This record gives sequence, C-alpha cells and structure tokens, in this order.
Amino acid sequence: MWFKLSQLILRNRFLILSILFVITAVMGYFATTSLKLDNKYGNMLPKESPAQSTYLKFKEMFGEDGGTLVVAIKTDSLYTEKNFKLWKQLGDKIAAVDGIESVLSEASLFTLENNTEAQKFEAHKIFTDTTYQEKSIEEIKEEIRSNPLYDDLLYTKDGHVSLMMIGVSEAFLANPKKSDVVVHVEEMAEELTPVFGKIHFAGLPHIRVIIAKRVMSEMYIFIGLAIAVTSLLLFIFFKSFRVVMFCNLVVFTAVIWSLGLIGMLGFKLSIMMALIPPLMIVIGIPNCIFLLTKFHREVSLHGNKTKALSRVIQKIGNATFLTNLTTALGFSTFIFTNSEKLIEFGTIASVNILLVFVLSITIIPIVFSLAKMPKNRHLSHLDRDFTKGLMTKLAHIVSSRRTKAYWVTGIVVALCVFGMTRIEATGNLTGDLPSNDPILLDVNFLQNSFGGAIPFEVMVDYKNEGRLLKSSTMKKVEEVQEVFAKDSLFSKSLSYIDAIKVINMAYYGNNPSQYKIINSRDKRRLKSYMDSMNLSQSANSNISLSELVDTSRTTLRIRMQVRDLGSYEIADKVDSIRKKVDLILNPERAEFERLYAAYETGNTAVLDTLILENSAIYNGVTANLSKGNDELQYAFDMNPEKVKEYYDKVEMKTALRAAIDEEYFDIDFTGTSVVAAEGTQYLVKNLLTSLLIAILIIAVLMSLLFRSWKMVVISLVPNFIPLLTTAGIMGFFQIPVKPSTILVFSIAFGISVDDTIHFLAKYRMELKTNKWDLKLCVMNALKETGVSMFYTSIVLFFGFSMFALSQFGGTQALGLLVSLTLLIAMITNLTVLPSLLLTLEKRVSTKAFEEPYIQIYDEETDIDLDELEVDRTTAIDYDPSKELDRT
Repeated sequence: MWFKLSQLILRNRFLILSILFVITAVMGYFATTSLKLDNKYGNMLPKESPAQSTYLKFKEMFGEDGGTLVVAIKTDSLYTEKNFKLWKQLGDKIAAVDGIESVLSEASLFTLENNTEAQKFEAHKIFTDTTYQEKSIEEIKEEIRSNPLYDDLLYTKDGHVSLMMIGVSEAFLANPKKSDVVVHVEEMAEELTPVFGKIHFAGLPHIRVIIAKRVMSEMYIFIGLAIAVTSLLLFIFFKSFRVVMFCNLVVFTAVIWSLGLIGMLGFKLSIMMALIPPLMIVIGIPNCIFLLTKFHREVSLHGNKTKALSRVIQKIGNATFLTNLTTALGFSTFIFTNSEKLIEFGTIASVNILLVFVLSITIIPIVFSLAKMPKNRHLSHLDRDFTKGLMTKLAHIVSSRRTKAYWVTGIVVALCVFGMTRIEATGNLTGDLPSNDPILLDVNFLQNSFGGAIPFEVMVDYKNEGRLLKSSTMKKVEEVQEVFAKDSLFSKSLSYIDAIKVINMAYYGNNPSQYKIINSRDKRRLKSYMDSMNLSQSANSNISLSELVDTSRTTLRIRMQVRDLGSYEIADKVDSIRKKVDLILNPERAEFERLYAAYETGNTAVLDTLILENSAIYNGVTANLSKGNDELQYAFDMNPEKVKEYYDKVEMKTALRAAIDEEYFDIDFTGTSVVAAEGTQYLVKNLLTSLLIAILIIAVLMSLLFRSWKMVVISLVPNFIPLLTTAGIMGFFQIPVKPSTILVFSIAFGISVDDTIHFLAKYRMELKTNKWDLKLCVMNALKETGVSMFYTSIVLFFGFSMFALSQFGGTQALGLLVSLTLLIAMITNLTVLPSLLLTLEKRVSTKAFEEPYIQIYDEETDIDLDELEVDRTTAIDYDPSKELDRT
C-alpha cells in the first residue's frame, strides 16, 4: 500500500500541490471571514447538567448575571462641586454610548417622594442642578448617604470607595466586533485618572473582553514563537535553510487549515482553541524530522534521491501515520467529557493532527524531489559526534547498567507517588491569571472593599403570587439576607425586600429609621400606593423589581457577589449555606421528608407517630388527599387516627409529595461563581476519565500493532513513568489540579507514545532481519531511531515551553508540564524501554510480535528495494518517472 502511495505522490506532484493550494485558499477564506472569538468565560458545563440547567433557567427569568461593568474609584474628594459634577458627566456620557443599557452611580440616583394627595410615589433625581443653587453638595451627600440601601452597595462604609455600575448589552458583549464598547467606556473613565487617581475596573464584561483580546494576541505571538524556535532547532540539526523553509511550508499550511476548520465548523476561538495553531507547528515539525532523517540516511546509503524519497514514504509513512493517530487519540478523548468547549477542542485538534500527517507525507517528498540533492554537510548530522556519543552512552546503559537504571527509575517513581498524595484540586475564575495581573488586582480591590466580585445568585420559588408580600415570607427572605450579611465571603445582597424597605421609608418621608419591612397596619395604608405600582417594573429608578421578581413564574431572586474562591471551596460554601437557608425558609420540611420516607418504606409506626405529632403536616397532607372524597374528608375531620385506616387504600404518598411541593419553598443556588465551580469539578472528574480512555484506546492500538499483550505492557511502562513524575512534581510544587493542568496528561501521553511506536516498529523489523539476535536488534533500533527521537523530543520540549510565556497561568502550566513530561518520556523510551526488552528477552518477543495484525513497515518491499542496483554516477541526473518505473 505504502509503495503504491509513494508512486502516486511522486508521479502526481504538481496535481497534488495544486489541490493543496486550493484547499489552503479555501481554509484561508474561512479563517479570515468566519473566525469568531469566544469571550464567554468560566462556563465549561454540559447543557444537560443540573447546575447548567438551573443557570439557563435563571437567565431565562432574569437575564445575564454578569452584564455589569464596574468602575471603582478610591477618593476622599468625590463630594466637591467640581468632582461630583465630573462623576455625573462621565455617567451621562457613558449612558449615551450605543450598547449601554444603564448607568448607576451616586451622581445618578433617584429618590421616592410621597405624594399624599395622589396617594402614590413619585421618583425624582437627587442631583440635577449642576450649579448647586437648588441643593448644596453637602445636602446632596446627606440625602444619598443617609439611605441605608446604598451603603456597601455603591460606596463603602468609610465612604472612600465609590462605584459606577454600567449595564452592558449581552448582544454587544457576545459580538467581537461590538464588544469594544467596554474598552471605549473604560477609556472614557480613565480620562478622570488625574482627578480621582487610579480607576479600577471589574465585572465579567471587563474580564470577558480583555481576556478575549489577550487570547487573540497570544495566538499570533505563539505562532511566531513556534516558527522561530522550531526553525532555529531545525537549522541546528540539519544545517540547511532549505530544510527550514520546506518544513515551515508544511506547518504554516497546517496553521491556515486549523484556523479555517475552526471557522468553517462555526466554532469560536477560546483560550484552549487558540492553542491549536501553534500546536500544529510543534506537532508537525517532528513529522518532518522523522521523514527528513530517513531521507538523509537513505541518500547517504545509495545516493538515489527518488529511491530515497520512495523509501521514506514506504518505511516511515505508516509509522508516522500511527504516531499521529495516537497523538490524535490523546486529544480526541476530550470528546468524552461532554463539555461543549472541550468537545470542540478535541475535535479540531485530533482532525488537524491527522491533516498535519497528510501535509507532511505529501509536501516533504514533493518539494525535496524538486530540490537539489542534499550536500554532505546536510548529512553530517547523522554522524555528529554529540549524537553518536549520546547513542553510545545510552547503549552502554542499556547493555551494562540496566540494574542501576531500574533502581533510579524505581526511586523516582516512589518519590512521585508520594508527591501525588500532596496534590490539591482547585479552580477559580481568575485562577489562571498571575498575581500581578491588572485584572486580578482590580478584582481583589473590589473584593477587599465590598466583600465579593463574582456573581452569586439565589432563586426562591415561592409557589403562588399571593405569598410574595405575606409578612412571614418577607421576614424569612430578610433573615436569609442576614445570613449572607454575616458571612465575610459575600458582598451585600439585594432582593425585593430592599425595594419594599425603600417604599416603606419613602412613605415616612425618607426617614432612614423606617428602612424596614412594611408591617401589617401600614400594608393596609399603603394599599393604594402598592396598587399603583407594578412589581414587574421598577419600584423606583434605582432598583428594578423586574430583575428581582419573576412574577409569571413566582420566583424571587437574591443577588450578590462572592469572593473568587476555588471550585471546591464554593461547593462547600453552597452546601453549608443551603442548610441554613432551607432551615429558615422550610423549618418543617425535614418532618415532611421523614413522613414521605416512612410511606416509601412502609414503616407504619413512624408514620402514625409523625401524623399525630405534626398537625400542620397532617392538615396539609389530608387537604391534598381528601379533595373530592366526602367519605375520607369526614374520617379525617373526626379523628387523625382515622388516617391509619385509609392510608393503605389511597395514594397517600402522592398526596404527601403534592403537599410538600405546594407548601415549601424551592431553593436554587446559581450564578457565574457556582457554574464555574461546578464546571471545574466536572472537568477534573471527566478529564481523568478521558485519560483512562486514552490509555485504553492506545493499548488496544498497540495490541493490534504488536499482537502481544506482554509487549503492550512493556510499551506502556515508559509512558506511565513520565505521567507519574509530572503528577509528583505537581504535588511537591503545589501545582493544583484544574482543567488546564489535567489536560497535560492526555496530551503528553498521546505524544510520548509516538517514540515507543517508532522504536518497537524498528525493533520488530530488526528481529526479522537479524534472525532474533535480541541484543543486536535493540542496539540497531536504538541507533536507527534514537537520533530522530532525540531531535523530535527537543523540538517538542522547546515548542511546548514557549507556552510558559503566556499571560494565563493555565497555559503556562500546560506548556511547562507537557514539556517536562515529554522530556522524561524521551529518557524512559531511550533507556527503560530497550532495557526491559533485553531483560525479558524472548518472554516478550514472541512469534505473534514478529507477525502482527498490522504491518508498520512493509518488510517485503524493503528487501526488494535493497536488492536494486543503483548507478551512483547518474544518481543526481534522473528522470523521476523512469526511476519509479524501474523501482
């Protein structure tokens, strides 16, 4: 097959180049016209997960939770005539910008005034007269800061930090071409830096837009760095500008194809997706190195370029395809995570890795068939003193120092297993940003000033509309807010109760002491006022009740911000808060659930006791059970003990469930903070699963290649050791497990196993050629593949190391850890693997290993080619078609 493929490629060079050019042009079109940025940040959950479903339900009711851009200033001079006027003018200018939905600051507040004659409230702006004739700056300050609503919401208790909250349209945020509105607004705010000092920016719009711009800029930087690093290494290895140019042609085409495919499939460029173009360079160059090393070796043997290129495709093509396949399998396992973003990443990465193989196996032979013969200096790397010395040293270790190698390996593995026990899992929204990053500094500033910076939401289903303004409901919601107020991890919360308190305070002439829940007596007095107000609209122009109460679904919202904690800390906090909130809103729920469990288990003793001791539960259940049944109703009215006579005859459990569902509040915790935390935990679990799947798939592939389960075990050992080492290093250096670091293992395993395949493929061929002289076979395989393995590993090491220059901690960790893992994998594949082959000898080199299900090298064709007589005097001046015919 591979011989025919070599004929096809070398006989149709210009046709293939034309096809590749057309495909590249099409991909370039999609890359420039259809590529979009993904600036959604932190949500990695699949749509069907409970947390994601709750979040989607929340957004359907109340809209985006992260659409507020926060501008913060720290100053003691806000309340001067000049500065307060400038603060107002800034808000007015921002409000006029297209895409801005609202602006709230101390200079734009409204107050409610009680029109006793009309028995309704009228909203008036507090600050309108910029000449300060109507109100002095001191009066304005007193009116604003005497209102308890704004304390720790718009300004800190000490009054030094003040906020401007800017609502940005989601339609603008989601559109990369329009999202620059955030940058424009921030530039407008920074014009006041000489007045107020440093301007701080926070909120998800700020994070989303800035991160998206960094993603795009880093992608181009990494593409440039990857080309520069690999080009330098290629020139050092091969001493040829032509080699560098042709290899860059392969990977540059691969970059265009990868970006075009992302645009063509409608995927968006996220932090992870932006890694794919530079990854294509880093992964594509080793393909070129294996092909070129074989090409140079063949040229040095017989001097026939066409024969050399044909043998390159035949002898290296299948092995290169299989190594690319294993690498693609390592990435494809992300598809099993069920996370939309990781599925897209795994799909694009795995497909493009296979396309890189197509490009390298076609472009390299074609362009070198059109180029001049390599000169002696281009072939000198095959016998370079350094590489010869390195291979000699490795051969000495494998043949004479295997025991020491095993001891060193065992000690390293033991230490790393211990280090693994120290690994901690985390993952927060800004966890990938360095400690001195401006985004993180501003988030910390807001957290330290107001208690939190990441949206945290509580949804309470109060079941029926008439329940919302009941005194018992309002007191319970207020008590829930007090629970959050006592917790330093949360900012001040906001709910419809705060709007009710503002209404009550307005009724009493904006007396701050009346900032409290309306009592039953005043509720009657305020009936006409309340009737004139629509709870689905604003109670005043500062608080929109439509954002706090979903009247059509009888659900209320308690909104706040939480500190940017790790995912597991958020999960623990949600669990503890849930118990407290449920105890407040549903104090009798536990008894209901016990009763329900008693019905499910048929425990009549517990059932009778619960019914008799809990009249509220009894009344609720019987009311649901006896609807439309006069006989049962009569029995229930006579004596609760009558229940015992009937519960076996009717669907008491169904009635009990209905009573629970109708009587008690349903509570959900959501928001960007909760979704991001759940997403991190979900990914950590699923990426571990994907790693196991990768190992299983590659093990099956190895079994098909080598037809020996013993050889499969042998081949996996040198690739497990690097993974254990990396995990141990993460533990010792306190590098946490999070999505970005978990990616390391699947990626590194898929790439590192490539060297194993190359080595064992050559070893198996040597077994046939050298009649089972195992030591000679191992040494020949080491000499033949060792140089290529060393070259490719160095390229991969430095190629992935460039990601350490990223501004994102996750990308930095990915680059450093993958580089380290692949470097260790090279060492184990050049020492541990051949050592194990020699130690176990014929126990693993069975007849099945000699004759596998899948041939990597076509030995039959190889022998025929070796028997060819080549006229070296005419090796340079050849006719490609005739040369192939003769072959």
